[in-house]
Amino acid sequence: MTPDRSPSRRTVHSDLYANPHRSATVPSLGAAIGFAALPVVTVAALSFPTAAAVALAALCGAVAGAALHRRYPTAVDRTFRLPGDDGAAREA
Repeated sequence: MTPDRSPSRRTVHSDLYANPHRSATVPSLGAAIGFAALPVVTVAALSFPTAAAVALAALCGAVAGAALHRRYPTAVDRTFRLPGDDGAAREA
């Protein structure tokens, strides 16, 4: 864009309607990393209750499984007969 009149040699007035230089609009590295991490943080914050519930269910299942295995150590062997158990699958 060229101004309608030539600028004065004594004072320099910036053109109010000109676009800023491209390098002036580039955000800093920290701001760019912050904007890039915003969706990841949003998804992590929104999925936290589900992830916490899955982790708690896994922990409770492991504790219950350990307690059942301690009380009934051969329960899994009696329930799931595998073909490698000397013909136990044929007997069932």
